[in-house]
Amino acid sequence: MVRITACAVALALAGAAQAQSFSEGFEPGPNPPVVTTGLPAGWVSVNNSPGGPGSNPNWNWRNDGAVFPAHSGIGYAYANFNSSTGANNISNYLMSPVVNFSAGDTISFWTRTVDSPFFPDRMELVVSFNGASTSPGDFTTSLLTINAGLTAAGYPNTWTNFVATLPAGGSGRFAFWYNPPNGGPSGSNSDYIGVDSVEYTAIPAPASLALLGLGGLVAARRRRA
Repeated sequence: MVRITACAVALALAGAAQAQSFSEGFEPGPNPPVVTTGLPAGWVSVNNSPGGPGSNPNWNWRNDGAVFPAHSGIGYAYANFNSSTGANNISNYLMSPVVNFSAGDTISFWTRTVDSPFFPDRMELVVSFNGASTSPGDFTTSLLTINAGLTAAGYPNTWTNFVATLPAGGSGRFAFWYNPPNGGPSGSNSDYIGVDSVEYTAIPAPASLALLGLGGLVAARRRRA
């Protein structure tokens, strides 16, 4: 005889818990349209460039239409060569709110650089599974790299969609890591990139005990009681 206890049911339901899907379009932005260092609730900018932060140390949020328009709406997040100083390496993170990851969840976003880039850009989508931590050292899982070869044409100069899949579950953050080496205002790399229309899509979660395969077992237990 199979016995199902309330504790077992609770544990099964807990194990089936999924992340909530969400989107971020960096809208509507400040009013009147300006460049701002503020970010939407839960998002965090962390600059740990080895040579020190530059005159534009944070990922910013703008809706003034300058440089290029947003992918959707009027607002987008951006980082540029002034993330660091001199010709130093850039390491600038735009970190998401805390997410309860599940393996198979997807992250979709749109990004681009300037119309005629003379200085190559590079960005990675990385993940930390260490809860609410904002320590760059925790973002050790790389999901994709845009322009790993650091060529002038390697980063798209029109809004382009990228999608990555989470390899494992847990609690943490994902981050857009702007990291061109030899960057900064005197470097040979780094220009200006934007990120827009971020979509986190959780895999479907079981909706009931029946979908968990428990409904029939509970019924059997009652008939034998």
